[in-house]
Amino acid sequence: LYNELGSSPQAKEYLISRGITEESMHYFKLGYSDQQSMVTVPLHSPDDMPVGIIGRSIVDKRFKNSRNLPRNKTMFNLNRAKRVSSTVIVCESSFDAIRIHQAGFPNLVATLGGFLSKENVANLNRYFTKIIIMTDFDDKNKHVAEHCRKCYPGTCQGHNPGRDLGVQIIKSLPYKEVLWACFDDNVVYPHGAKDAGDMTDQEIRTCIINAVPNYEYAAWDMY
Repeated sequence: LYNELGSSPQAKEYLISRGITEESMHYFKLGYSDQQSMVTVPLHSPDDMPVGIIGRSIVDKRFKNSRNLPRNKTMFNLNRAKRVSSTVIVCESSFDAIRIHQAGFPNLVATLGGFLSKENVANLNRYFTKIIIMTDFDDKNKHVAEHCRKCYPGTCQGHNPGRDLGVQIIKSLPYKEVLWACFDDNVVYPHGAKDAGDMTDQEIRTCIINAVPNYEYAAWDMY
């Protein structure tokens, strides 16, 4: 798959359009499946063993991972992040993680979705002392459900899954120092950005440098 990427200008152009450099393509061993029309991202266990492939279509928003991908047992880039710092930045997607890495922060992991497993919590607790949340800042209006399990029937006003994930991290790791990445006072991300993929390298750096503790973020009422 890695070799196929090198011979597919279309796949490389797609990754470049997502803000991913050729250097990152080589570093993370990104690949391409011509049969599936998908770029691929290798996933590793915490002890650096390859355990599966994350696939993303280059023509639409379809995802297709390798069978039985153990997302609940590891996180993207955990195998590298645990070796470089006791501080970790947590985002959701592998592409966002790569963008944060390009901004100069190799100490990052991606949960690969809005779910945090017991194994994810255990790994964060084991390898890191400080956590910076850089999960998605979603539009609540796009996450309203008629039969929401979080709300009394018929009362759901919408949710922000990325922020919910951050709250879950805080509740699961009460003895860790946890901060929220933010661009400025009362500004989560600049110009309405949803995630790291919508920002420049400098904007990503600013959000991480300006990260605030949960008590301050809570006062903004932006969950």
